[in-house]
Amino acid sequence: MESTITWQLGSTDPDAEANLARIAQWWVSLAGQEIIWQQRPINDNTNREAIDWSKQALDETFTIQNPSFRGITLYWYKPNSPDERNISVGYLQLDLFNQQLDVLPSSGRSYQLRVTLPKIVYQKIQLDDPQFGSLTQPNGDTVLLFRDEKQRLEIQINLSAINTTLLQQKISSTNS
Repeated sequence: MESTITWQLGSTDPDAEANLARIAQWWVSLAGQEIIWQQRPINDNTNREAIDWSKQALDETFTIQNPSFRGITLYWYKPNSPDERNISVGYLQLDLFNQQLDVLPSSGRSYQLRVTLPKIVYQKIQLDDPQFGSLTQPNGDTVLLFRDEKQRLEIQINLSAINTTLLQQKISSTNS
């Protein structure tokens, strides 16, 4: 599964629309969660990979309210504020592993934003009644393979001999 999803205004990438939809879905899922909001100045010569994102005085931590995505604009409310805030975007990069969204505004790109979900979030994949198989290696390790035809997803799980035994015990105890 991809860990970085990028969208850029005017891109001819055939995945641009799907990427924007996935980023929008992540943004909307932030509702009611605590986020870290950071803003850093940039110019045409700024190496965006080298921006210092360590905690600074103007960084904000707040619980985002009613985040929505309409067109190419992010919308949200801050707690105890009646005003809806927004920013039209020209570039978005979502890092799913670190749960952070980098944002360049569509106008006046003199700053970059980063929105981070400060808690660990595990990506979840649900397989309903998948095809499966297993193979035991000569050293006792086991390879489990699960396939979901509907999602066109194949998951391989490599288990040490110790974890294989633990898994067998857990399955046996739940079936008793």
